Amino acid sequence: MSTEDRLAPATMPDFTAEERSYIFAVGAHDNQDSGLYRVLSGAAYFLPSMAIGCYGLWEESFKMLGIGFVTLIVSLCWGFYTEWRNAHIERTGRTVFAKLRQAIESRSVAD
Repeated sequence: MSTEDRLAPATMPDFTAEERSYIFAVGAHDNQDSGLYRVLSGAAYFLPSMAIGCYGLWEESFKMLGIGFVTLIVSLCWGFYTEWRNAHIERTGRTVFAKLRQAIESRSVAD
């Protein structure tokens, strides 16, 4: 029995368009990224800048060392942006689940 069958239409929460798109996006994916995949994708941000920086040290080139530093700063900025975006998505998820919890609790009290 699906959640929609268990909740009467009168008690279904009124989701915003953003919340509905969140539900469809999360509901469409039944798999989770493995820990190894997450580590490797995170390392992909920092390995190029580290490689460029190490090459700059090896060749004693301040130009290459500076390029490595700049790529590291860009990677960090991208990481901060990604965290900020994920925080917004998490807030949307929390509002979805708060509405569902309220609907389920009000139905439990009515039964």
